[in-house]
Amino acid sequence: MYQKLGLQVLYSVFPYRWDEFDYLYPPELKQLSGTMPVANHLACRVEIDGELVLVDATLDPALAAVGLPVNTGWDGKSNTLLPVVPCGEEQLYHPLEAHLMPASQIDELSLSFYRGLNSWMESLRKKVSS
Repeated sequence: MYQKLGLQVLYSVFPYRWDEFDYLYPPELKQLSGTMPVANHLACRVEIDGELVLVDATLDPALAAVGLPVNTGWDGKSNTLLPVVPCGEEQLYHPLEAHLMPASQIDELSLSFYRGLNSWMESLRKKVSS
């Protein structure tokens, strides 16, 4: 394992489908999500008290308002919530093996989806902060 700040760390990759969230999306994202290929979510496994603990800080608190699984009040010892539902097995990589991790497919359709997703999430954050 790789040591960062005195903690042993592995990269954890989970395959998932973007359309698992289609019930949340606005109509244009809902339609695009069904065309997206399987994606890979990156999190970390950190050795804490002899256990490999899932540590994921992907989603910020403002996104909890729409029902996304946001980690709040983490105790620093137990697994955090994973913001995706894996559609395959978790893959673990040592940081020196990062070059072996599966690359995401980026094409024009994917870029359109990601732009829309970022815009939608930003509008959610603005609603929560106002």
